[in-house]
Amino acid sequence: MRLYGVTMVRNEADIIETSARHNLSLLDGMIAIDHGSEDGTREILAALQAEGLPLRVETNANPGFFQAELLTRAAREALARERADFVFPLDADEFLKVASRERLEEALAQVPPDEHAAVHWLTYVPEFTDGEERALRPVDLRRRLKEERHGSYKAVIGRSFLKPAQYLISGNHLVDDPTLDKPPRHVRLPQDTVAIAHLPVRSAAQLERKIVLGYRAHLATQPANAQQNFHWRDLYEEIEAGRSLTAERLREIACNYGLPREKWRAAEQVELVEDGVGVNVRLRYQARNGVATASSPTTSDAATTRARL
Repeated sequence: MRLYGVTMVRNEADIIETSARHNLSLLDGMIAIDHGSEDGTREILAALQAEGLPLRVETNANPGFFQAELLTRAAREALARERADFVFPLDADEFLKVASRERLEEALAQVPPDEHAAVHWLTYVPEFTDGEERALRPVDLRRRLKEERHGSYKAVIGRSFLKPAQYLISGNHLVDDPTLDKPPRHVRLPQDTVAIAHLPVRSAAQLERKIVLGYRAHLATQPANAQQNFHWRDLYEEIEAGRSLTAERLREIACNYGLPREKWRAAEQVELVEDGVGVNVRLRYQARNGVATASSPTTSDAATTRARL
């Protein structure tokens, strides 16, 4: 069985090497589309590709956030050109959490040919420090929400996606087909076999970049539905109004990410559980002034995750 990933990223230099190396340790290859990064993300991806990792890097300079359209095309390429059996659409802040490749393949083998799969989307909450922006640490993927209130899953695309009418909706949550009365069936895979660990909030600077650039790019698509990306809109308005993203506020946002404001809870009312993601990669690159450079041996060794959390 051949498993591929597709991703669209922008300004994710603090996390992109870790997520790319981790996800490629479980997948047979990945297509990455860089959406105008200026922080060294594109250069890190190019360096990983030059190493010989099964990674194909493309660029897209369109200011609009056309993620669904671009990843629909990339997924079809992975299915047709790379002969993938299943394609995982992943963001830079998402990590595959699997029991084993063998169990993952066994679960996917049960998905009927004309259907797709869906996996649990788990929100991880790191410890925040005021004013700190740093590279991803293993401990950041240690604790997650005990209860996911967003009710969302992430799609895993099967080979029936080669049908011209099928497409991936925004956010990679579902495959749709306008020729059908309802979307194709998605088989939910067991959480203890496979899930996607999501780390949407890492620092104040990272979140501000993500929201400001992301929401402006979303507006550039001239969306017909004003409610699309409502969580980006709400946070964008908050940032534009000058509200400070303190460590306390970051934790509150992380605990309620993706939910409408009327459903938010205070961070102290949101229970976290220990459920670490096994990440075991050696980092080689760091971004400085928008350029990726090879890390020194000391930095690389310090960044290595040696134990399964």
